[in-house]
Amino acid sequence: MAVTKTHKVVDHIVETLYKYGVRHVFGIPGDAINDLMDAIRRHGKVEFIQVRHEETGAFAASAQAKLTGKLAVCVGTAGGGAIHLLNGLYDAKLDHAPVLAITGQLPRSEIGNHSHQEINSTALFSDVAVFNQTLFASDSAPEIIQQACNSALIEKGVAHIALPADVATEQVEANIRCHPVAGTETGNTKPLASTLNNALSLIEQAEKVVVLAGIGAISARQQLLTLLKKCNAPFIRSLKAKVLLPDEHEYSLGGLGLLGTRPSLEAIENCDLLIMLGTDFPYKEYYPKNAKVIQVDKDIRHIGRRCPVDVSIVGEVSEVLDQLVVDLAQKDNDSFLTECRHQKMKWSREQGKKENLQDTPIKPQLLARSVGELANKDAIFLCDTGTVTAWVARHLPVTEQQLFTLSGNLATMAFSMAGAIGAQLKFPERQVIALIGDGGFSMLMQDFITAVNRKLPIKVIIFNNAKFGLIQLEQESSGYPDYKTSLKNPDFAEFARLCGGKGWSVSRPEQLVDALKEAFTSTDACVLDVHVDPDELVMPPKLELSQAVNYSIAKAKEFLNSND
Repeated sequence: MAVTKTHKVVDHIVETLYKYGVRHVFGIPGDAINDLMDAIRRHGKVEFIQVRHEETGAFAASAQAKLTGKLAVCVGTAGGGAIHLLNGLYDAKLDHAPVLAITGQLPRSEIGNHSHQEINSTALFSDVAVFNQTLFASDSAPEIIQQACNSALIEKGVAHIALPADVATEQVEANIRCHPVAGTETGNTKPLASTLNNALSLIEQAEKVVVLAGIGAISARQQLLTLLKKCNAPFIRSLKAKVLLPDEHEYSLGGLGLLGTRPSLEAIENCDLLIMLGTDFPYKEYYPKNAKVIQVDKDIRHIGRRCPVDVSIVGEVSEVLDQLVVDLAQKDNDSFLTECRHQKMKWSREQGKKENLQDTPIKPQLLARSVGELANKDAIFLCDTGTVTAWVARHLPVTEQQLFTLSGNLATMAFSMAGAIGAQLKFPERQVIALIGDGGFSMLMQDFITAVNRKLPIKVIIFNNAKFGLIQLEQESSGYPDYKTSLKNPDFAEFARLCGGKGWSVSRPEQLVDALKEAFTSTDACVLDVHVDPDELVMPPKLELSQAVNYSIAKAKEFLNSND
């Protein structure tokens, strides 16, 4: 008679994660997950990455998932450990990244008794997770673990499992198979011939076509170029799709929105047809008022969510464009594209002057441009939230061989350095660069120690303006005086050295290039603390009169307050 082999629930969990391609689990040990920690230790092929704050672990997992599209994992113990994961998990949710969070829970007999560290984890994670279960019975563990992993991959979101301490060590059959999904299956995405004909008809009738593309079009670069050429259409990208086409490309006008370019805004205002490809660009005020719209997206929930759509096509952008461009006739009239290129040249000259200024304090535009020009050809950039986002959006050159990500839809601070830890572990041979403000860095700066201890040669570039610059701008553009945005910072370069890494403090432009080169060639974790001009303003592509008036009122209030 055959004997059924069994092993602990935690061993089954770790082996399942391994089969799904997971090689790193981020978090902090704790009593409620001690059994899971020991299972990871004994497994030996999945590595636990100890961080100094669970939020860092969730950000690191989110970054891995964004950059690869594959499952990433973070853990937290019961109570505070689980709660600390939430900000990073919301970042993953809003940017559609497949992340699994496993949190410790009290033994089943103690749940509901107001026990020490007891929280209702199912309620806590109900909004952030596409799959959210407490593992109450060991015999259901294999199915629930597999469902959680598959749900995160298929729905491109967060899955959560709460693991009671007593269930963790119970036995389950060891020979249960799991069936990982790739997370990329889309089924039959061929649009109806009538829908394609309607799209072709709109394109043929239009005289001023603009293409707005997002991260959903990354795999369709060649088809996109064919579309642009046949339509004589300028190209505008979302910030997350910065690597789709370089901003210097002959068809590219750059980004859209507050952090975008004036040529992009003018092209949108003047077009008669907007073709949206794999983008859910969230700012409704930047969509055209009178143009026809064609939208292509594999997620039907994105169709028509931001603006009225005349032709909607649900499917992978690459597959749809493969069919669309075949029957698309070459447009003869390129006057609109020519005018857009002319406006882009004027804009680029204006921006180029700022990028080359050798003033003291250092201009943030110069810093962003210098980082991009000196970075490796296959570098990975992770951008934080704040004024740094604006400087990076407009002035950091990124090529299609590089990778770029940020906290896009959540736009939370402190993402980029934590994300760089995850990125460097996933891509050990590539240069990983975090671009961050002093406010964002100081939120989770303690985890620079994690990079040092793991011997991860991440490069952290701090745009140090000694304040929450974007918040100050938001206050003043609303007519309020600057209030509580200034920061008194420690010496970040000295902090990096105290942690065991390398650090440079740069305050003059003539020091910048040499310091960047030294950091970029170092094999250590590095912090480059660059003191940039605190008075350099992030200007919208077009300044509205109300914004100028409110800014003037705010400055007058600040002047009066300073004289009180």
